[in-house]
Amino acid sequence: MTTTALLPSAPVSTWLVPLDDTADGVVASLGLARPAGDPASWLDADERARAARLHDATDRHRWLVSHVALRLLLGASLEVHPSAVAVVREACPRCGGPHGRPALAPGRPLRFSLSRSEGHALIALRRGLDVGVDLEAASTSTSASSPAPAALRPSGDLARWVRTEALLKSTGEGLTRDPDAVTLRPTAPGVWSEVVEGDAAPESELPGPARTVADLALPGPLVAAVAGPGLDRARVRVHLPVTVAA
Repeated sequence: MTTTALLPSAPVSTWLVPLDDTADGVVASLGLARPAGDPASWLDADERARAARLHDATDRHRWLVSHVALRLLLGASLEVHPSAVAVVREACPRCGGPHGRPALAPGRPLRFSLSRSEGHALIALRRGLDVGVDLEAASTSTSASSPAPAALRPSGDLARWVRTEALLKSTGEGLTRDPDAVTLRPTAPGVWSEVVEGDAAPESELPGPARTVADLALPGPLVAAVAGPGLDRARVRVHLPVTVAA
């Protein structure tokens, strides 16, 4: 399959994907050439089995479309067919079992993160450094992947929840770490840095880039953030769905 590398000079690229569409519609919305084969065949056996366990037809369709979109973007960036993308599970940070965050097979420097909320997905790709993304619809109190604690639901501070979950996804901890233990401080408009207790040294003297979060400007009512080491809004590119004129 001949493709053009999707990742620009910015270290992180994000794509907003409509999920109440066909797989071919998603291909068009991403502005990609359609790979050969039935989109269902682009997924691996584990992805198909997980989708089959979803009893609600709408949930199942959205889950499938989000993973078709993920494989389309990963395949185009790696210049392989979507079905050739090998996705594995990292070790769980709590127990060490093989059910941690999804990742590419060892040796691939491309990192990715996927979040779903209602009829949209948000996908982030980054080369060489960790990335995490979270998406929520302000009209709801939960995401498709994990419910926000009551204190962080829209009646509280949904944006804070989104930033926190994006950060925990970027580290691979997810909700194995208490979200209430995460403290973020603003460092620039729309940019937040994790406050690590016990760090007496100035941030510039700490090893490696700081864990940071950048708010994303998406069409309402969507609230989103992307996180990773050394990240700021200037290093994030947002791709909205391509609109094809009738």
